[in-house]
Amino acid sequence: MGARLLLAATLLLLWTPAAEALVEPELCYILDAVLFLYGIVLTVLYCRLKFLAHRASQQGAGKEKEEAIYTGLSAEGQEMYETLQTKRS
Repeated sequence: MGARLLLAATLLLLWTPAAEALVEPELCYILDAVLFLYGIVLTVLYCRLKFLAHRASQQGAGKEKEEAIYTGLSAEGQEMYETLQTKRS
């Protein structure tokens, strides 16, 4: 629905007398402005993505430091429950 509306608006703008007044330099200025805004938006989104990734890596590094305390501990050689030896006399 949105694509049809965009196509209809574009065709309507191209058929108006104002579009005939646009010669090549003015059209280039308009396209340059659109590309400039597009570049700004992409740059902001890219920086935001990098900032969020950096923040997430810092939080992950903090968790790794907390887990480093328990690195030497392991339960590989231990049984979960040891049986009690009762002495019968």
